[in-house]
Amino acid sequence: MTDMRSLLTTEAQLQQAVALLDEFKSTGQLPSCVSDEEMWKARQTKEAIIHPVTGERMFMPGRMSAFVPANTIPTAGMLMATTPSQMLFWHWMNQTVNVMCNYTNRSGATVNTSQLAQAYALAVGTSCTIAVGASELVKRGPPIIKRLGIAVPYAAVVAAGAGNVAFTRWPEVDNGVPIQAPDGRTLGLSKAAATESIKFTVLSRNCALPIIPMLLPPIIMAGLRRVPIIAAGGAVAAAAEVLSVSACLGVGLPLAIAIFPQEMQISTSKLEPEFHGLKDLNGKPIDFVRCNKGL
Repeated sequence: MTDMRSLLTTEAQLQQAVALLDEFKSTGQLPSCVSDEEMWKARQTKEAIIHPVTGERMFMPGRMSAFVPANTIPTAGMLMATTPSQMLFWHWMNQTVNVMCNYTNRSGATVNTSQLAQAYALAVGTSCTIAVGASELVKRGPPIIKRLGIAVPYAAVVAAGAGNVAFTRWPEVDNGVPIQAPDGRTLGLSKAAATESIKFTVLSRNCALPIIPMLLPPIIMAGLRRVPIIAAGGAVAAAAEVLSVSACLGVGLPLAIAIFPQEMQISTSKLEPEFHGLKDLNGKPIDFVRCNKGL
């Protein structure tokens, strides 16, 4: 899902992968002359490109496989910004990319153009205010704030990212997201499940993911500055910083999204009353339902 090579998948390769999976689903057997490895590759191809709930092809720059290249330049720009205007520009770029990613990887709720425009304005406005305000606080705040070191910008990134996810996916809370019984039957739309999905997305994408890209690049660059050509600054130093950010994002992303499965289980006790006391096709109580958490 995070493999950037999937961005090079052709239409013919995608259709072949979908056809193999459809045949396996209808027959329950491997298609002739197809190995397990080929079936796994077909599944990976489909999951990287097709949304699991809507069945639509996901916008390429917003896919998880595009996360590292899409985020590298804005992240490096934020690290290297030296003026308030530069900082604001790169935070705006970063939060715009985040809105695109959050919308593309939503849990599946339908979002109209008006809702998306409102969510974008609220998400970017709130996130940029938090991020830039925290940066200024570190520069001009009291000594105790400066002693907190990276904790302040980390908290700002978490708060800004959480606000971005919440506003971008707020229509899911308004409308509810599809939930399924263990046997695959769709039970309806649940607002409580939407809240749970957003909560776990924030924990993985906004709390866990920034740790490696924020912690390691400064350490890496501190070591690389012992090399004269990098210590001199300029294009080589900038390229080294961009590469270090890209590498850290590449390591951090799969670790972060693996913390919680994309298809999560939710206890029916946490859902609305109409989903309590449900029974499966055999008459047994349904204690858990399935829901696409989104990424």
